[in-house]
Amino acid sequence: MNLSIIGTGLIGGSIGLAARKRGLAKSVVGFDLDPAQVSQALSLGAISRTASNLEEAASEADIVFVATPVGAIPGVIGDISADLPRGCVVSDVGSTKQRIVSEVRGLGAGNGHFIGGHPIAGSEREGIDAAEADLFEGAYWILTPTSDTDASAYKTLVAFVSALGARVISLDPGRHDELMALTSHLPQMLASALMVFAAKASDEKEGLPLITAGGFRDMTRIAASSSDLWLDILQDNREAILDVLAGFGSALRAAETHLREENWDQLRLLLKRASASRKALPGKPGVSPEQLVELTVPIPDRPGVLSEVTTAVGEAGVNIEDIDIVHSPEGGRGTLHLTVSGSNEAQLAQKALALKGYTARIIEQH
Repeated sequence: MNLSIIGTGLIGGSIGLAARKRGLAKSVVGFDLDPAQVSQALSLGAISRTASNLEEAASEADIVFVATPVGAIPGVIGDISADLPRGCVVSDVGSTKQRIVSEVRGLGAGNGHFIGGHPIAGSEREGIDAAEADLFEGAYWILTPTSDTDASAYKTLVAFVSALGARVISLDPGRHDELMALTSHLPQMLASALMVFAAKASDEKEGLPLITAGGFRDMTRIAASSSDLWLDILQDNREAILDVLAGFGSALRAAETHLREENWDQLRLLLKRASASRKALPGKPGVSPEQLVELTVPIPDRPGVLSEVTTAVGEAGVNIEDIDIVHSPEGGRGTLHLTVSGSNEAQLAQKALALKGYTARIIEQH
């Protein structure tokens, strides 16, 4: 199989690394408007050779992934449509789908078959240097076939994406955008707005520290994402985002009313419902939320600590389902949060860490 990747950043580069690591393509051709980006992709092994233009990138491909900013995707597919080999499968990785699918259907994909796609993977980092061969392992990858999607092309794309380690979900393009507005685009806007609000409040309060609460850092992590990337997404999914913003605004005003009117019963009900819903979110396949137990481990800030802790837990036969570090604002120390599956596993981990001189506390069991 010949694979072509147009846009060799975080997602495009990760597709190339994953495909080459798993031996899924005999050739991975990369093209990017940024010569430094595509050169770095070649150096890191994400692609096997570079293309000098879009025509060269598309002309021999069996599968093409367009991993450009969302606003550019339909235009790129239109530009390569005349150069695609017969039967070539074309997909994108944009986090909005309805406009892209509609515009590409209008433009046509020449001899190729277009199927919209969106891997639910990535980070606040960007660029080829952030790419990872295992980025899609266990991640959901949404595909948005339509009534005129070629069945054979869809089967080929599903097989390839699954071989990258992802789990495929099929959604209508409009439903995809509604889902992303709620679970991705709204959180990005809230994180960004909170970060700006808090930074302004800090300045007005003569440098009020913003790092004293781990919750604040957790909620604002994605505010560090690329502003250009997100502006493109917000423009593309504007209507769906406005709908969920309106709904969230109503929910927030209701919570404010409960607090203002000292309606503690309603606030308690809200907090309990939120807690139960958060714990019920799907996590690692095969592990139910009810099994998860969290441990906190105070740690010094020195090299090798993370390795010591995870090695000790691993040698005890306990698998770590999730891990997080909350740094102390004073520096020099922090708290490691480990999530394991089952109370017995938590106790084994606690004993293993005690033998290494770490005091672990079991703080939560669902």
